[in-house]
Amino acid sequence: MILTDRDLEIIATSNLCVRMLTLTQIAATWWSSSETGRKNAAKRLAQLCKCGLMQRDAVLAQALLSLSSPEYAWFPGERGPNFGELSWRLQSRWSGHPQQVVVYFATPRGLAVFGGSTPGKIKNLCQVTHDLHVAAVHLTYRRRWPDDARWWVGEDFLAPFRRKQKLPDAMLVNAQAEPYRAVEFGGSYAPPRLAAFHADCSDRGLPYEIW
Repeated sequence: MILTDRDLEIIATSNLCVRMLTLTQIAATWWSSSETGRKNAAKRLAQLCKCGLMQRDAVLAQALLSLSSPEYAWFPGERGPNFGELSWRLQSRWSGHPQQVVVYFATPRGLAVFGGSTPGKIKNLCQVTHDLHVAAVHLTYRRRWPDDARWWVGEDFLAPFRRKQKLPDAMLVNAQAEPYRAVEFGGSYAPPRLAAFHADCSDRGLPYEIW
C-alpha cells in the first residue's frame, strides 16, 4: 500500500498528538464535512486498518462540545480564576447521554513504523469522551492557529518528563524544547482539581488554557 501525505499526517496525529479521532473529525479535517467526504474518509481508513496501521472501534461517548476558544486562559502575573465559578461553567456544559461513536487510533504496528507515544489501544473506556475532546481542541488549533499546532506535544509523550508534576493534556513546546503553554480540556473538574492545576502552572510561570 502506498501511503499518501494525507495518510501520513493522519497517522502522525494519532501517534504523537492525540489518542483517538472520530470518523467525523477525520473527514472534516482531511476531506470535507459532507456525506461524500465521510464516505471517502471511511474508505481510506478501512485500507489503513486492513494494513494494520490504524484500528477502528465503536465506543460510547458524550456528544462533542463546540470548542472554538478556551473557556479560560491564564498568563503569569495575572490573578487566578474563581475556581468554583470556573468549575460550574465547565460542568454545566454537559447534557444528554452517551451515544455510540466510531473512533480510529494508531495501532502498535503504526507506532513501531512511524514512532509515537500514544497507547496504541483504548486503555480506559471511561476517558473516551475526554480524549475525543482533547482531539477536538487539537483540531481547532490546526484550523485557527496552525503555527502553534505544529508545536503541540501530547500527554503520553510528556508523561516521562513530568514526574511529580501535573500532567496536562498537551503542551506547546518551542524549537528549544521549552514549553510555552499548557493546554487542558476541562471535563467535570471540581474546584480543587482546577486549583491544583493552576498552582502547578503558576509555580513554573507557565501560561495555560482550559477548554
